[in-house]
Amino acid sequence: MRTFHRTWRTLVALALALGLCAVLAPGGVSAHERRALADGKYQAVVGFLNEPAFDNQLNGLDLTVTDLTQKDAQGNGKPVEGLEKTLRAEVSYGGGKTMPLTIQTRFGMPGKYAAYFEPTAAGTYTFHISGDIAGNKIDEKFESGPGRFNDVQSLSAVQFPAQQGAATSDLQARADAADAKANAATGFGLAGMLLGLIGVGLGAWALRRRPVAADTARADAPVVPRTSQGD
Repeated sequence: MRTFHRTWRTLVALALALGLCAVLAPGGVSAHERRALADGKYQAVVGFLNEPAFDNQLNGLDLTVTDLTQKDAQGNGKPVEGLEKTLRAEVSYGGGKTMPLTIQTRFGMPGKYAAYFEPTAAGTYTFHISGDIAGNKIDEKFESGPGRFNDVQSLSAVQFPAQQGAATSDLQARADAADAKANAATGFGLAGMLLGLIGVGLGAWALRRRPVAADTARADAPVVPRTSQGD
């Protein structure tokens, strides 16, 4: 039984490790610029929603604002909510063309905002954010580049073996992403089923082995002859 218990603990630990790997599945590491606003009262973190950013792929402004004068339970700046009503944003490319963006809240993520658009050319992009935060005037420009957040890259640079058009590559990228998610889900599902079957098999083996051992012990015990009272 000791061997069974050790084996069962090992299987449980393996299952927990697999679950942790699923939760901590690798994702893109974001490079964002942090900047103090309103004389240090607030902090803005700005970058692309999806990094690295590629041309002809849906992306957008990623904006997080925290109040540094107030702290949450973890000691971080308190998220500032409601800024979709008081802030405006626009994006410009190469110091020329400019397009207004619609700032939206991100569900279940207080203090985080998004403004979606599709960059159609590789290069440097600038986000212009203006308006006010609790009566404090805001007028800031955040330009992509080294030490700040990533420029938009050409998707053709990572296409192999043949470069494709924007529409085709977009469909291919989405299909690949869907396949990857499906394969990951299937893999973890099969691993869970395998662990379950192993556990059931070990349980059945333990139940069957215990009475066999008891019978063997009785069979090996010496037979003591009975004596009559007359003897």
